[in-house]
Amino acid sequence: MRASLTAAVLALAAVATSLPAQAETPGCPKPNALGVGRTVEIDTKGGPGFGFEHYKAIDFLQPKEVVLTFDDGPQKFSTESVLAALAEQCTKATFFTIGKMALGYPEIIREVAKAGHTIGTHTWSHQAIAKLKTPEEGKDEIERGFSAVRRAVGGPIAPFFRFPTLVDTPAAVTYLGTRNIAMFSTDIDSFDFKLQPPEQLVKGVMAKLDKTGKGIVLMHDIHKNTAKALPLLLAELKAKGYKIVHLTAKEPVTTVAEFDQAIEKDAKGLPQIGAEKPVSSVVRTIEGTAPPEESQPPAADAQKQGSAATAAESAAPQAALTPVPAPATSPAPAAPVSADMADVPSPVTTVPSPGTTASIANPEKTDGATETGAAVPSKSLSQKAQEVWELWFGK
Repeated sequence: MRASLTAAVLALAAVATSLPAQAETPGCPKPNALGVGRTVEIDTKGGPGFGFEHYKAIDFLQPKEVVLTFDDGPQKFSTESVLAALAEQCTKATFFTIGKMALGYPEIIREVAKAGHTIGTHTWSHQAIAKLKTPEEGKDEIERGFSAVRRAVGGPIAPFFRFPTLVDTPAAVTYLGTRNIAMFSTDIDSFDFKLQPPEQLVKGVMAKLDKTGKGIVLMHDIHKNTAKALPLLLAELKAKGYKIVHLTAKEPVTTVAEFDQAIEKDAKGLPQIGAEKPVSSVVRTIEGTAPPEESQPPAADAQKQGSAATAAESAAPQAALTPVPAPATSPAPAAPVSADMADVPSPVTTVPSPGTTASIANPEKTDGATETGAAVPSKSLSQKAQEVWELWFGK
């Protein structure tokens, strides 16, 4: 009996030592977490396209590599749950954010950036570019989106863009090329906007991944069902040996002054990051038990926050903080992205450790409404929730 037990233990040990070692993610306290297998840096010069559903020129993923992307956020509760699931596995994703949504929930999109995820954009109000009447209207949607998301984040974001409904136009592709903004389609569409149990959502994504062997996965952080499914998906990816690739940009996007100014009225008093007054300098408990943050004198609190803001500002790439004037003339026609990429060096470079530059926006395939009003800081949470509900489901 003892001999057979010893043999079984030795057999299990042999199996364990034969398994590939899990690479540790810097800063991750969990040795068995999914982590990040590889971080890549993308040179967005010329506006390269990624995702084989539409752009087939650049194939940078190795077998068993996956890029996680989320569109349409941020959204209360669901985006926060997505962030928690990603943090639990010490892994990173790319968020393609809508301008109006970012201004409505600046505190959430700043948490996305603070967690080291990449933030790109998904237009200003999720209008389908192909259905707009003129190229100028498309340009307005694109540029307002970048200006609004960067304003809400309070720092640099990536020159990554995803078309709503995944439908581009020749004029928009050409324009993005002149602005050195990369376009992202997808390889694996999760169809997470469809009502289905979380387990079924995960099963569908994994079936497609097992067929293709790798890919950019499209999801939406506005859906609670996606947030519920994500921990299951991450566990399944790890169990099947998939590795997460984190996308970062070589340079942050430079917004256009004209559109930076245009979205200020929509920001409705939203302070620049680091400029907020400490709560203890505005609200003071005069009866009852004061919260811990009030134990620090307001002056010291303000000084501490000012120092943090100065440090953050000095660490941010200056290129992202300097607006440039809008192009004075129409951009010259450019060859389609897929035709150009074959003769130029690959824009994707592997970097040694996960980056923290914010980036990416994803096009969605939902049929929800495309307009929402920017939230006013003085509005209650219930008012914000009502506005977001009306945005996606109508009154």
